[in-house]
Amino acid sequence: MKSRLLLNLALLVLIAILGAVAFFEPGKKEPETTPLVPVDENALAAVTLQNKDTIKFEKQNGHWRLTAPFNAPANDIRVRQLIGIAEANSEAQYPISSEDLAKFDLDKPKATLILDTTTLKFGGSDPINMRRYVQIGDTLHLVGDDFFHHLTASATDYVDKKLLPEDAKINEIIIPGLKATLGQDGKWILEPPAGPDQSISDLLNAWNTARAIDVKRVEQPIQADIVRITLAEGSPIEFHILQREPDLVLVREDLGLQYEVTGNATKRLLSLQKPDVMPEQPTPSPTEEEDGEESEEDEEAPPDAEELEETGEEAAD
Repeated sequence: MKSRLLLNLALLVLIAILGAVAFFEPGKKEPETTPLVPVDENALAAVTLQNKDTIKFEKQNGHWRLTAPFNAPANDIRVRQLIGIAEANSEAQYPISSEDLAKFDLDKPKATLILDTTTLKFGGSDPINMRRYVQIGDTLHLVGDDFFHHLTASATDYVDKKLLPEDAKINEIIIPGLKATLGQDGKWILEPPAGPDQSISDLLNAWNTARAIDVKRVEQPIQADIVRITLAEGSPIEFHILQREPDLVLVREDLGLQYEVTGNATKRLLSLQKPDVMPEQPTPSPTEEEDGEESEEDEEAPPDAEELEETGEEAAD
């Protein structure tokens, strides 16, 4: 019996060792990768993407900003993804001359990415392995093609969809029918005054966290109600209310952009809301409490054996 137990333990240890070897694969080396171009995003100051448009980004105060074809805050994450294409693994490299560019659709590149002074041109794809042709200087690279949608995106795809800057501090907000101003004492002054069950905090939080689901260009001037927001830093921001239903559409004329926000955010952005209140639990009346106590007493005082014996003797008499 003891020898069988030892044998089972030995088999368990062996299985554990084999499992560890299979999982960690000791001695196996990670495949070496060769980036198209080593890039330090922190050191970059300007990025240009040429597809059907020419889209330019500049870094300002640590954040990327669109400067062409229009001026607007850019989505930092999306710009970093664009820059990250330069570090895609180059699976093969060949010298290339100007006479060969047409063979790889590089005489008229489908997209060009310029990182400060480094230019990457993107041509067609390898018909067998579907690897993308990329020209850097006089070298042709072949890379996996899972990033091309970033290179064909439009300028509005790179706009930051947050309505207000990150960490914006609102000092005044004017929406149709309401003006709220932060006083010197840190208290909000509302015109007209809020109802007893209304709060400014939900309105402020709604604007500080609001994000658009879509951003488009606007070319025509807008005549509509205005939302005006004054921040602790920077110039006031104005939104024209182009549409309230089914989704809220706000226009910033200074950027030439319209922001589409889901319809359920409309009330929270354009009116004071009642704070969520937990339903009150019913409290028992004094009569109910007394009845309850009596009932408990009744249940806790069943007739004892002596009372039953006395009752039996009385009945016998």
